[in-house]
Amino acid sequence: MKQEFIRYIGKEMNSSVVRRISSSDVRAVEVRRSLDVEVVHRISTKLGINTIASRNALVMVYSQLLDRPAIDRMEEYLQETEILRYLDMENIGTQDLYESLQEINDMDFSAIEEKLASFFLDTEKDRRSVIIDVTDTYFTGDSLDSRPRKGKDGRIKKLIQIALVVTEKRGFPLFHRVYGGNISNRSIMDDLVKDLWMKGYTVIIMDRGMSDPGRIKSMIEMKFTMICGLKKTQDLKKIIDNIDRNDIYTKKHLVSLKNTKVYCTDVAFLSGRLIVVYNPALESLKKDHYYEHSSNEDIAKYLGYSLIFHNTDLGMDEVVRKYYDKDSVERAFKQMKGVLDLRPVRVWLTSHIEGHVKICYLAYSILSYLSYILEKKEISGSEALDSLRTGYRVYLEDQKNKFRWESIVALSAVQKEIMDVVIKKT
Repeated sequence: MKQEFIRYIGKEMNSSVVRRISSSDVRAVEVRRSLDVEVVHRISTKLGINTIASRNALVMVYSQLLDRPAIDRMEEYLQETEILRYLDMENIGTQDLYESLQEINDMDFSAIEEKLASFFLDTEKDRRSVIIDVTDTYFTGDSLDSRPRKGKDGRIKKLIQIALVVTEKRGFPLFHRVYGGNISNRSIMDDLVKDLWMKGYTVIIMDRGMSDPGRIKSMIEMKFTMICGLKKTQDLKKIIDNIDRNDIYTKKHLVSLKNTKVYCTDVAFLSGRLIVVYNPALESLKKDHYYEHSSNEDIAKYLGYSLIFHNTDLGMDEVVRKYYDKDSVERAFKQMKGVLDLRPVRVWLTSHIEGHVKICYLAYSILSYLSYILEKKEISGSEALDSLRTGYRVYLEDQKNKFRWESIVALSAVQKEIMDVVIKKT
């Protein structure tokens, strides 16, 4: 058995010499989670979120990031953490929390996004482009004008759609928009284009559901530089028909991606280049599934082919990798929908639904920056917060004279490593 001397509690407390206390007289009055809250609070302060959101709203942001408790259980939950202590609050009621959703929805959130975007763009100095994508999430209630429809997971419920714009390399959020569930991705893109142009984000990467030749022409006229997927329309299938499969399926056309290999060639198209991508592994999977239900070879022969348009000065290989390896926005949505529990939205009023999305946006801003500062340690933001969950602050009392003091439990090596980085960077 090994022993380690940590501290002599009868020697000094709160920088004052006190009389010796018998360990048999010491009892733990309270134990609260502290280190994960401290990290979130430090980064929130670093990003300036503490100066642009009320303390009530910050309670929602912090708790959403750490545990995602239901609003009607928040008062009980807050007694287990140091959230109120770090925000210098005594207590907060359930009604105050609901009102904070309304409050943050009434704020000029565009100004908040611009302030955060300025910080993130200054941090990611080597930013080359932004990535755009749209996801959907369920909500309850009848306040939004949205009919039930099938979501991306096949379930039929009422949906809202969230368009998110993030930086290419680290997935820092730049701005978002919320739309009804029945609006098409292309209509959403039409709305986003003007915002992108006004904000100066004219180098973009976007998925195939958001673009078509007509929109590409308009965006080229607006001086956009883009990499975007295109759906295989009848006109574009004619281009694929002109590609000899035996010619493209050769080593000189090989492009290695993170999880697969594809074969590519390109042709001139709309003041840029149209890349035809052939994925033999995907073709095999899709054909096996397709032939279980149909045998139309006019459809089957295009399975495994994809189309990418670009008007950049990049080589074909780099364009293909940028398009298929654009995992920053997918990672952002995964964390917003998973780690931040964006699905489902358990509030009813329109203002509360949209306020909840904004709370998640601020929480993801904190999480993305935490991941960034821990990048060299190869620890993600969510992994760091999970590790720090056991970083408790213990409130102790001498039962004889009722003297109280507090202490943080001894840190593990990983916890100490995380805290050292966070304190240094904030």
